[in-house]
Amino acid sequence: MRKLFVRREDGVPPLAGLYASGGRSGIVALKLYLTIVWRCSTAPYETSAPARGWASLLGLEDPAGRGARRVAAALKTLAAHQLVQVTSRGGQSPVVALLDESGDGSDYTLPSTAYARAPTGRGGDEVRARSRYFLLPGRLWTEGHMQSLAGPGLVMLLILLAEQGGQGVPVWFSTESFPARYRISHKTRAAGTQQLIAQGLLLLERQSLAARPYASDLDARRYRNVYHLQGAARTRAEQTP
Repeated sequence: MRKLFVRREDGVPPLAGLYASGGRSGIVALKLYLTIVWRCSTAPYETSAPARGWASLLGLEDPAGRGARRVAAALKTLAAHQLVQVTSRGGQSPVVALLDESGDGSDYTLPSTAYARAPTGRGGDEVRARSRYFLLPGRLWTEGHMQSLAGPGLVMLLILLAEQGGQGVPVWFSTESFPARYRISHKTRAAGTQQLIAQGLLLLERQSLAARPYASDLDARRYRNVYHLQGAARTRAEQTP
């Protein structure tokens, strides 16, 4: 998934827009979108399944009734945000096609392919910057985390996955820059952090800035939180010694 879904320098990123689009309904739309991305890993980047099937996969209550209605509403939300294109087929399940993660309505391409095929020169630099991506570990679905995570936890997980770049490196944030980068509140950040820790997906380390080799005595009482993704939040490649 392209990082610009999570973080943009020129406006509200799609992640924050979906999260703010309507409480629990916004979270269903976000989970459904991530699941569609997970399923549509090859061309033509489209899929079709009954609403009750999506509802069951996401662990929604009453999948054949209320759950299916929530999925139908979530698809409308995703289409309104120009993240998918939904084509109705009469009495059959609609076809859902991915659009670019930026929400600009353009056709979807695999970010890894776009990055690799970017031409040399300034134009290529822009393509590569736009195509920087991160991986969504499949274990998040198969081990039930995607189904059980609440909104703040899922939002923080995506931010951490995007910033550690699939390399398993620790992540830390400036308190001042966090809301500006992601358009997510400190309250959501704190709640999401605790949810990820409770599910065994995150280890939070309190690191003294005085431990840095270039720190002075004035830094002795300054600390920062360092985030380490754990368990199912790490890809198989990261877990290989």
